[in-house]
Amino acid sequence: MDYTAFLETVRQALAQKLGEGQALEIRPVPKNNGVILDGLSIRTPQSSLAPTVYLNPYYQQFKEGMPIEDICEDILGLFLGNPQPNQVDEKMLADFSCMKTKVMMRLIHTDSNSEFLQDVPHIPYLDLSIIFHLFLERNAFGQMTVLIHNDLLEQWQVDERTLLRLALKNTPTAYPPQIKSMSDVMKDIARHNLGDDYDEALLDQLLGQNENASPLYVLSNQAGIYGACCILYRNTLKNFADSLESDLIIIPSSIHEVLLTPYGGVLSYDYLNSIVIGINHSEVPTEDQLSDHVYLYTRADDRIHIIRA
Repeated sequence: MDYTAFLETVRQALAQKLGEGQALEIRPVPKNNGVILDGLSIRTPQSSLAPTVYLNPYYQQFKEGMPIEDICEDILGLFLGNPQPNQVDEKMLADFSCMKTKVMMRLIHTDSNSEFLQDVPHIPYLDLSIIFHLFLERNAFGQMTVLIHNDLLEQWQVDERTLLRLALKNTPTAYPPQIKSMSDVMKDIARHNLGDDYDEALLDQLLGQNENASPLYVLSNQAGIYGACCILYRNTLKNFADSLESDLIIIPSSIHEVLLTPYGGVLSYDYLNSIVIGINHSEVPTEDQLSDHVYLYTRADDRIHIIRA
């Protein structure tokens, strides 16, 4: 069964399970770096909003032997297990005075999103672009956001610089920054996956640092979502660099986080850039990639500089 037939089969099977009174829609959803995913939403007559489940990963599971019946049960479990989002009044969305405290920012790669950026307000930054969304709700199952498009900006009658000013104020409050050593991140992962079998002493041995290796730190927000924009937070890099008494190499791990390491003045930028390119192409999904370039934060001018191979 090809992918198009798979989508239609899933849609029909879910429609039969749901019966009348449910609006079931599959539509393409543009994501980061030109990726288009197929999003499925199930909406009740009383709701104008519904969570979206992306069907692309399910096709891979289908090809690996997962029956359509199990796929549909899994999707229904996701919808039924998640509370319906609160209704959003379109008049309220159009009221800038009500929405200005909810304006947040994200970072994406400019050249990889050239078509997408034509439809959204954005601010160029190095080889990246700052885009904006409204943060409406967060619960145990996720969060509800609305991407800010040009037409909404026209309704508000404000410009991109106004959005940037608001986002620089709002985003660190809603998404506080967090810097962890790479060893602490690995311990957190092991603790989560191993449960009662977690042995910190053994892990300390396994993670023993090479005395000549530069320490690595992970910068993201506490939610772990779109955390790369933490590099824009006021004083976050400055305070961390001052604590290390060093400039910082910034490695764009993904749109969700960046890696930081003290700059010793002897690193090969070409080598670092080649590592980033290799990781992006082999380890990071296309929709999560941020950039193929390494950056340098310098304490003297409190600025980030792009480093090209």
